[in-house]
Amino acid sequence: MRSGFRQWFAERAELIVLGLTMLTTASLVVWWTILLRGEMRTNEQLELEVLQLQANSIGVEQRDIRLAEIAARHQSRTVMLVGESTLLGLLLSGSLVLLFLVAQRRKQQRADMEKLLQFTSHEFKTPVAGVKGLLQSLAIGSIPDAQRAELIQLGQLECDRLEHLAETILAYQRAMARDPRAGEQRIDAARFIADLLAHRARTSSDGEVQLAHIDPVNVLADRDGLRVILENLLDNAHKYGGGKVHLSSTVRAGHWHLEIRDQGRGFAPESAEKLFDLHNRGSGEGVTHGAGLGLAIARQLARRMGGEISAYSAGPGQGAVFTVKLELAPPAAHPATSEGAAHG
Repeated sequence: MRSGFRQWFAERAELIVLGLTMLTTASLVVWWTILLRGEMRTNEQLELEVLQLQANSIGVEQRDIRLAEIAARHQSRTVMLVGESTLLGLLLSGSLVLLFLVAQRRKQQRADMEKLLQFTSHEFKTPVAGVKGLLQSLAIGSIPDAQRAELIQLGQLECDRLEHLAETILAYQRAMARDPRAGEQRIDAARFIADLLAHRARTSSDGEVQLAHIDPVNVLADRDGLRVILENLLDNAHKYGGGKVHLSSTVRAGHWHLEIRDQGRGFAPESAEKLFDLHNRGSGEGVTHGAGLGLAIARQLARRMGGEISAYSAGPGQGAVFTVKLELAPPAAHPATSEGAAHG
């Protein structure tokens, strides 16, 4: 029972501390208000006693005037005291809540960083283990000559995969380090996607990607951020899509919509938002179509650029569609060549 209480307290420690701090602050403000109110009453009583002693030397009319002045001052001081106490209480409470929110934000960032490190370690582990096994087999000469060239080629692909993953992680870090709007630039969407797919074809053994139609438009986006978004969505589609991946785009209401459609596992429609929950990976809630870090990172980056990512599936086994929505770039003031290369 003691361990259960400790766990309960640990999960709510910050809220408990915030509540106790606000209660202490409120108590101090109330005590300060009561103390000053007592001092004001004492001063008022002294003024009335002085006025009583002067009653014989001043007239009735003058005494009534002074009594009215004392009452007015007392009322004014009371209003001022209540106002100042309320303002002080609000400022202290607001500061405490702000500090609490900052602490919560930092806690969330630490948790996200831990998730990123876990995800990165997991993704690096598989190709490293494959290359290590290949090198060990080559060292002891257990690989037949007929299979040597094929296995060496697989080892090179695993190395390319490692390099590709490292590049993606570095691009994510650069995108997150910049101000969301500072990194925005005009990007030729069609050229960017073509360059990205060409790079993936050289460094990945993923299946086929079919380009149905990509509008020749410029979008406002961070180059590194957009690359990470598309890399994660394509990785997710190849991992869970069960075959070909289809890309197409449309332009609606000043925004560019890119659809990444697969023919794989799909998911229950009501589970769409859970796919983007950073803490759902392995939660046992039946969300398998890419639940974890990649989709959460992609949506985070899209929202930083003023865009959005949504997911849709008709149901398990019906495939899935992930849609990236980004703002169109305004028309250029002068003719210029829009950059599109995903890698440079």
